[in-house]
Amino acid sequence: MRAVTKIAIGALTTVLAFPTLAGAGDFTPEFSFALSDTRIKANPQMTITLAQDDGEEELAHVTLKIPAGFRLPTDAAVPNNDQIGSGSISIAAGPGCRPGSAIGGAKAPITAPATVREVDRTDEQADAGVFAVWVLDISGVTRVPLEIRGSKAVGYTFDGDIVPNDNTCPPFSFELKINSQTTSGVPVLRNPKRAGRYKFSGTFFSADSPTSVTIPQKFKITAS
Repeated sequence: MRAVTKIAIGALTTVLAFPTLAGAGDFTPEFSFALSDTRIKANPQMTITLAQDDGEEELAHVTLKIPAGFRLPTDAAVPNNDQIGSGSISIAAGPGCRPGSAIGGAKAPITAPATVREVDRTDEQADAGVFAVWVLDISGVTRVPLEIRGSKAVGYTFDGDIVPNDNTCPPFSFELKINSQTTSGVPVLRNPKRAGRYKFSGTFFSADSPTSVTIPQKFKITAS
């Protein structure tokens, strides 16, 4: 697989799938966020899930958006290499995944662990307005450095290129839990102070065509 990303966010998992775009190849990732607590000012666990079916175009890039009102810790607030979350992936692997391999080439499902850690920004990233950097490492499968931009006032955008791996490919099913606190005890996600409906989204870009798919999801944040 060239790239994979799926994230689970707590107890409200809702899977949304978009149909293949006209004129595009088979590219229909399924993605969801879930929050373990949807009350105002709460510090929830966030779960992200992502899946693709057999034979789909692979992933090259991911963009995730968290709306204004939510809050994330700054780069300076989190020690370098502090773990933020963990999960696992079940994905096809083998020579049948390699470009140009025969249809029906040898591949079999494997399961691999995943972690997300905060890493210090470089000076160049700080100068370019990067708020923080998280790195998703799916052992033996792929690595996705996620640059975060934005603020509580305007919302946050996560952008990451998915490191290619010709020995893995769809189908896959991935779940990642972003903990309420890092391993050193720093709160990660804080809910808004005001009740209301807030829209998250994930946009996924194909490695094999110009196709992209955006999957929105709304959460109702309540006063109690």
